[in-house]
Amino acid sequence: MVIITDASEEDLPQIYNIEVESFDNPYPYSLLKAYLYLANGFYLVAKEDGKILGYIIGIIQFKTRGHIVSIAVKKEYRNQGIGNMLINKLEERFLSASCFYSYLEVMVTNYSAIFFYHSNNYLIMFTRKNYYGRGKHAYVMVKYLLNREGLE
Repeated sequence: MVIITDASEEDLPQIYNIEVESFDNPYPYSLLKAYLYLANGFYLVAKEDGKILGYIIGIIQFKTRGHIVSIAVKKEYRNQGIGNMLINKLEERFLSASCFYSYLEVMVTNYSAIFFYHSNNYLIMFTRKNYYGRGKHAYVMVKYLLNREGLE
């Protein structure tokens, strides 16, 4: 059974392996470790029998918005709902911290990720030119968690 729980330092080697497997320009190990200790952040893992299947990192900015910094699932466990479990749990954490919305950046050519975020009710708001380097643009996608009255 897959459980979503807070990440720990002992999880980092497995998280880093997923990061390297998932991204052309992975975050360095030291940065993934630093995110563990942010007071305004959430670092969650999907585990089954002690094995890390995926992770998500989110930080709260300006007390009202949640930023999804990174999410990845091991290739052999993709399309099994683990990404949905991770993003839903992070959104719950953002809501409990009174965030009005959640947002992220995704490369404009990463169609599978864009589809995944759309399926989780994220909308493309605008494009950040050269976000990932020269000629590598990102969409900023947003999901509103609270309406103006503070209700879900």
